[in-house]
Amino acid sequence: MAVAPQVLPHTAISTWSGFVYQGKLALYHCLKMMSADYETNRDLKLQLESQDDFAIFRQHQCLSMHQVKAYKDTLFSAYSHGISTQRDNAKQRRIALAYFHVARPIRNIPERFEADYEPVRFYTYPIPPDTNGRIEQSFCPLNEVDNLIKDTLTNLISDVVSLPNWKANLVDKIQNTLESIVNSKVIITHSLIHEATNSHQATIAANEFIEFSELYNVIEAEDYVQFENEAFFLSRLQIDIGTYFQEFCERQDGLSQAACQKLDDYLATITMLNIEEMKAFLRATMPHKKGRFKTLSEFKDQSIDSDAMRLGMFKIFWKLVQAARNEDSAVTFSWLNEGIFYYPTGIYHAAEHQASICHDIMQQAINEDVECLFESGALITSAIDRDSISDVIVGIDSAEDMDTTEHELLRENRIGNYKKVAMVSLNNIPESLKDAELD
Repeated sequence: MAVAPQVLPHTAISTWSGFVYQGKLALYHCLKMMSADYETNRDLKLQLESQDDFAIFRQHQCLSMHQVKAYKDTLFSAYSHGISTQRDNAKQRRIALAYFHVARPIRNIPERFEADYEPVRFYTYPIPPDTNGRIEQSFCPLNEVDNLIKDTLTNLISDVVSLPNWKANLVDKIQNTLESIVNSKVIITHSLIHEATNSHQATIAANEFIEFSELYNVIEAEDYVQFENEAFFLSRLQIDIGTYFQEFCERQDGLSQAACQKLDDYLATITMLNIEEMKAFLRATMPHKKGRFKTLSEFKDQSIDSDAMRLGMFKIFWKLVQAARNEDSAVTFSWLNEGIFYYPTGIYHAAEHQASICHDIMQQAINEDVECLFESGALITSAIDRDSISDVIVGIDSAEDMDTTEHELLRENRIGNYKKVAMVSLNNIPESLKDAELD
């Protein structure tokens, strides 16, 4: 979540791996503020990546600043630099409340922590009472933040007299909409900072606010269909992809700082794709997924899952050298080696499933007129090697607006093109495309 790459003694850090977590914790804190005084806090606003990872403002006054760290490390020494920096910033700006959010319980906290790091405090979260009588803890696991938001939102709706009871039945829908608003702003801010020079980062981030009134408008809305547009589903896809990326980084022990930067560059590009670019990206990288995929809501439900991203896409990006970014192509990333283009996919299935995977790719490409990459080259998979994807028997659905002769001719032409498309596993990719750092 810190803007610039950091080198700490215990861990390499991906600056993008926790952006979803950061946004959700920011939303959780906003909901807590709204719950504390629903009417009085309407004029608050959420700032991202300026005073800190996020901050709460009333007009020009910063009420609290928040730093979020989702490191795997549990030793205080891995966080001490960030805590010291937050302490110094808070004192310099005369901000009375500075909170440090972590995803794991921290060990070896100094006895004089409160005195030495004033005004910084570890943020506390509610938990069900345990046998020792505790009702809160100073960390929030990654897999618990969703329920925390849901519970807070449910209680808010129940406690605020002016909110109708029927909203309790739409908590999931309201939560998803609120998360999309915050997530969109987090992504925009991260991306602008990612592309900016250091001298311009502070200026960019200082202007990125979410007015609490926007959050109130969602909670108090009479109709939630209005929010389920393409922009909403794009944000939900970004949240999913970011979550899968965080899961991937969590499970890797060998990520160097250079690898983190490489993966950050990929995620920055993917999360900044617009609606049509995201559709093209998913068609190209998930060619085996079935569905009509005319809208992002269809992509959201059918084209992407955790395994495809963690075991397929992100593993390919990690193991190979940096792919070229294709600005004017429907294929977002590719590698060129000795005249052959190689394209990343989310195909992670074992070799024994190759005939079935080829069948699904061919059927989908013929039925849905997928043209984005089936011209030549090779699809990179986790474990499948095949000279051509076309040597399978594929049926075809009849189209109401196309006669049989025309349809069969089109089918034959496409299959001719698909004969040029191979599948290659990570193990058998050309050596020149493998990241030497991992050898």
